[in-house]
Amino acid sequence: MRIETERLILRNYTEADIQDYWEYVSQPNVGPRCGWPVYTEMEKAMERLKYETTKPFQFAIELKDNHKVIGAIELAQTKRCTTEQEREIGCLLNENYWGKGIMTEAMKAIIKFGFDKMGLKVIIAGHTEPNIGSGKVQLKCGLKPYKRIKDDGVWYETKIVDTIYNKITREEYEQIEEYKSLKIKFEDNSKKLS
Repeated sequence: MRIETERLILRNYTEADIQDYWEYVSQPNVGPRCGWPVYTEMEKAMERLKYETTKPFQFAIELKDNHKVIGAIELAQTKRCTTEQEREIGCLLNENYWGKGIMTEAMKAIIKFGFDKMGLKVIIAGHTEPNIGSGKVQLKCGLKPYKRIKDDGVWYETKIVDTIYNKITREEYEQIEEYKSLKIKFEDNSKKLS
């Protein structure tokens, strides 16, 4: 599976991505914003990466210009999804690339893929309360405030924090002009989808 945007290639992870993967999962500000600890052992990161390669809608975020993998984005069927036509976005990004519009570009692509290619009806995304940057990206991509979950067992540094959820429906997505004109290439097994 491959999704191509102006600056990015979103594609399935491979075990060859370990060095780039290790770079961001070992950064002090990445894991905690996602609710998990910083990886301190390469072997544990490799185990996690092997697991990530098995997930069909887990995409490595690769820069087109140098082919460096700088993060990930996925459309997952989680416990918060109430139907088969609903998915949750999860994402993380190497902190050296924050503030450059990369996650916004990746999230818009994954939303377009979810609605146009997977036929989804609802896409949700959550962020921990301290992770306001992620919340801003979700709102830029057309998601709207949905709900707050208290004491869901998500840790940020040394305390449990609330998770704030945003969502976008197919109907809302179809009304956003930017998505109508957004140019993205989708490929599945080297066969062009659009």
